[in-house]
Amino acid sequence: MRILIVHPRLSVMGGGERVAIHSIKEALREGHEVYLAAEKFDIEAFEDFFGVKGLFKQVRMLTYPPFQPFVRRAVLYQRLVYNQMRLRNIVSTHPWFDLILNTAEVANHPSTRSPSVQYCYFPEYFGHLESAGVHGLWELYYEPARIFYRSRVNRINRLLAVSNFTRDLVKMKWGRESTTLYPPCPIELYNDLHLPKENLVVTVGRLAPEKRMGLFLEIARRLPTLKFAIIGSIAPEKRWYFEGLNATAPDNLSILVSPLRKVKEVLGRAKAYVHCAQNEHFGITIVEAMAAGCVPLVHDSGGPREIVSDAVGFKWNSIDEAVAKVSSLVEDDGLRRKLSNAAISRAQQFGPEEFESGMGKVVRSFSQGE
Repeated sequence: MRILIVHPRLSVMGGGERVAIHSIKEALREGHEVYLAAEKFDIEAFEDFFGVKGLFKQVRMLTYPPFQPFVRRAVLYQRLVYNQMRLRNIVSTHPWFDLILNTAEVANHPSTRSPSVQYCYFPEYFGHLESAGVHGLWELYYEPARIFYRSRVNRINRLLAVSNFTRDLVKMKWGRESTTLYPPCPIELYNDLHLPKENLVVTVGRLAPEKRMGLFLEIARRLPTLKFAIIGSIAPEKRWYFEGLNATAPDNLSILVSPLRKVKEVLGRAKAYVHCAQNEHFGITIVEAMAAGCVPLVHDSGGPREIVSDAVGFKWNSIDEAVAKVSSLVEDDGLRRKLSNAAISRAQQFGPEEFESGMGKVVRSFSQGE
């Protein structure tokens, strides 16, 4: 089959981009012709970041110039129109795709008669509406986007969900059934990582407000005898957030701006991993930390609740609760060792092979006309 994978913003280099990578790998492994529709990006830097050198030499690239807003207002709609125009041009000049696989947001799903699959993360995520007390006119602002998204969803043959949490949201918001296919987590990076543990607590993620890194800073302030580290990447438009964190960080906290795979030894030395994001759709970095032997402490919401059971770690709802659980974990090394070993075993259930196997079944269902 000729498969078009749609993922406009590969430059983000986050969990969604891992989904695109392993979807490409599986489609190539099955012998399909793979095309990629995306904004132009630094291929060398991308392959270096994810450790997939040479991947795109096997892919037919259908790239277009990166989006640039005309004005600093209504950027959501400018981006939506821009990507739809570019993607419409791609599918109209290449009308013979046998399958469209969109691994980005549903807003990027092109209008096409070809069979299609959408990988869903968080349906209708609108930043302003996720902030407590901010609604009103923003509800009206986002309503056309909602209508457009739902019109796109109605044309998609099959929906996949990144977690059961997302699956339930897809049903609630879009009235569609979806199949949970957990994302590919690079657990293989930590197979041979056997380092002595230190009184070190880490978190990993994009340095952006939705990751709530400020809570991690507060936990570090309350536990001054422990070392804390943030490992993350910075989007140019969010540099202000990084600078704010850096200026207010306590002395026992360091911020490492680096691809995680290049500083994986930090995870290998850490005893605990704290995840502060609320209602996150999944949490690949949680699984990576578990694979490295960290005991996870996650906010009791969203997809992370599916990853972290009481047998492998802790859930928390308040900073006081998180501080108390980190402190008790560090003081009880027998408990830490028990949970660490259980976390390593649990992480194996979220490897790339599991994702690729599931995606392979989905792709074959279309090639076999099911």
